[in-house]
Amino acid sequence: MWVSSSIGAGTGLFTRQFSDAVGKDGRVVAVDISQKFLDHIQKTSREAGQQNVETLLCTADSTELPAESVDVAFICDTYHHFEFPLKTMASLHRALKSGGRVILIDFRRVPGTSTDWVLNHVRASQEVFESEVVQAGFRKTCEPEGVLKENYLVEFTKSASPGLKPLEFPIIAGFGGVVVLPSAVERPRSGAKIVFDVTADAKPSEVNKGLDRAARLLNLYGAASLKASDIKMVVVLHGEATKSALSDEFYQPRFGVERNPNLPLIRDLQKAGVEIFVCGQALNYKGFAESAVARNLPIADAALTVTVNRQMDGYGYLPVP
Repeated sequence: MWVSSSIGAGTGLFTRQFSDAVGKDGRVVAVDISQKFLDHIQKTSREAGQQNVETLLCTADSTELPAESVDVAFICDTYHHFEFPLKTMASLHRALKSGGRVILIDFRRVPGTSTDWVLNHVRASQEVFESEVVQAGFRKTCEPEGVLKENYLVEFTKSASPGLKPLEFPIIAGFGGVVVLPSAVERPRSGAKIVFDVTADAKPSEVNKGLDRAARLLNLYGAASLKASDIKMVVVLHGEATKSALSDEFYQPRFGVERNPNLPLIRDLQKAGVEIFVCGQALNYKGFAESAVARNLPIADAALTVTVNRQMDGYGYLPVP
């Protein structure tokens, strides 16, 4: 049975076309975050005699599709709406069968070329979106030219190539993906203590690599069958990384991006027991008010005091410039 899924199905325009394409022996799953849209799709599909259409309510960070249940996933002009793209794509990676494909269509966002609507509505460029999909464990396999005028079409495949392993996210979903290497040496050991001194800059639409590196270390522990509690981690943000700590309300008008992409990862790291601080001295130097910092993110006297204090407590020091 050939199974196709439309992610962000909306009113069901493509769902109905896929239903005819896969035939009576195939199956189409319309996935959307709006129950009203799904009810509409269910009603119109039945009225059209399309018995092979199913609907599925997703969440903001998961497609909710069962593991290895889909051959092809189609995402048209909805990826830029994903609030948690890495988590959502990680869930889609699990849902696709080996060798399954993702067809991604979205708007070309090119400053000086794209319309104001696209520049204000679409959060990032094709390159950023592609990097997110690849990070979730896919490889880009095709990009036909000249198919669309204002949009691009890219095909990705869930790799089944020998020796090429998909990224896994055992502790922090959607961030810091790792490959599982059971026979590797120098694997994680319980009892480690580390402070990440993060000064790395990042584009406003991208996650800071220092936070992603902290997630990767946690996922390495998970891949080694250890728990988040088997390592003590501290992250301090300062220098160019200071903006990663700002609330959405302050971030949007300052950087022209709808949301601070770092906050979901910061919350997940905190839930896993990671202590995260922002340097109070850097906030002042960068011209950010203390009130601009996201809730539940403590302001330290200085990054210097965090790193010195924790090293006195036996923590290893890891700079992320």
